[in-house]
Amino acid sequence: MKKKLYIIAALALSTAVVSCEKWLEYPPEGAILAEDALKTPDDAQRLLNSCYDVLANLFDGRYQNVCELMGDNLATPTGLDYNAIYNHETNFFTPTSNGVYGDFYYAVYRCNSLIKNFDLIPDLAASERTRMEAEARFIRAFCHWNVVKTWAQPYGSTPGNTHMGIIIREEASNVPKARNTVAEVYSFILSDLQFAMANLPETNGNYATKNAAVGLLAMIYFHMNDYTQAETYASLVINSGMYALNDTIDRYPLNPSVNPETVFGTVSSTPGDAHTDLRTDNFVGNYNASGILDPNLMFNNEFYNFVALNGSDDRLGWFQSNSGKYQNMRFDGKLYFNVPIIYLTELKLIRAESIAQSGGDLSIAIQDINDIRDRAFGAGINDLDPASSAQQVIDAARREYRIETAGEGKWIDQLKRMGAHGENITIRNAPWNCPGLALQFPNNEFTSALFVGNPEGGCN
Repeated sequence: MKKKLYIIAALALSTAVVSCEKWLEYPPEGAILAEDALKTPDDAQRLLNSCYDVLANLFDGRYQNVCELMGDNLATPTGLDYNAIYNHETNFFTPTSNGVYGDFYYAVYRCNSLIKNFDLIPDLAASERTRMEAEARFIRAFCHWNVVKTWAQPYGSTPGNTHMGIIIREEASNVPKARNTVAEVYSFILSDLQFAMANLPETNGNYATKNAAVGLLAMIYFHMNDYTQAETYASLVINSGMYALNDTIDRYPLNPSVNPETVFGTVSSTPGDAHTDLRTDNFVGNYNASGILDPNLMFNNEFYNFVALNGSDDRLGWFQSNSGKYQNMRFDGKLYFNVPIIYLTELKLIRAESIAQSGGDLSIAIQDINDIRDRAFGAGINDLDPASSAQQVIDAARREYRIETAGEGKWIDQLKRMGAHGENITIRNAPWNCPGLALQFPNNEFTSALFVGNPEGGCN
């Protein structure tokens, strides 16, 4: 019996820059077969573009907000969904977290649809096929990584990483499956990224490049506490000379300004363009008060005091006091902007800590940290001492990381990494590996007897 892959008919009508409509999902009513929709190289490119489209809708603040809520930077939010995530509940299925989980797998489904059906396109050049597969596998790896680090306990939590991870999806199917181990998931992710790194182009417009794969490998190895590999891959990007630190602390300049340190990110189009994509809705909508109401998400007093230890830090301008909480001013007054996901500031801080952890050349690590500090304080004003110890470098790199990623949802991953590394880490008085720090899975995954959810009980 012929295996059927379904693609909604709108594929044939979509333009090179697709809309945010989910026109390719798990087989919906009124779908058509892939062999009827994928006929030309342009069809394949549009399908690939649609994978990026899902990521752009996820990283307009939706996913970042979920991750930020799990950490220790925010005050108690408003709204049932956000409160459940913030309170580390595990017996509450929220539309917010369920939607994010589902959309990551929508992107994976689309990537798999493309990878498995290149043979349907007779005029597709071998070089284009390889390039498209590399992009699809980059996205597939990126999606699996974001899901596994959010819906499972982190890498290093058990010997051999035999604890339950997530479902690996390498076919265009939503057939119920059991969860793979974290070791299996990371092996799959790294395999995809090695292929992507070997086959992605050096430059690729707004899409994934070789350095995007290299930068993602640095981030993943850092999360795995593999500091030698993290330093190696971070250095490849940093030393490429293709990126430069932003001149100011504002990493979110108004579109169409391009952030020179972005290795991979999402792009918002200028209003009035043929295809207007304001990829910022969940940042702006949740952090900006517009002078009328309190924002849904605000920083807590502890985080403000952490930054305010040095009153000359320009990044204190990101905080505006509001009834004992602090508004996040990073996105204030901005209706749309590009969103950096892999960028030079983070890679420099990853390299700095990795060098210190692995016994490398501390002068390189200290310079990386001072590059960030010089931007925030002014050249030479708050530099790390050249004679700093490895532990002082680690502490400084972590401090700068937490501040620089404020509101981006990245700090929670580092707290979990530190805990898995054997450090005594608590997150709002909860252990780093308590049940509520791995989100509960959506109801639809439990339709299979093979699937086992995360433990309930939260972090109380």
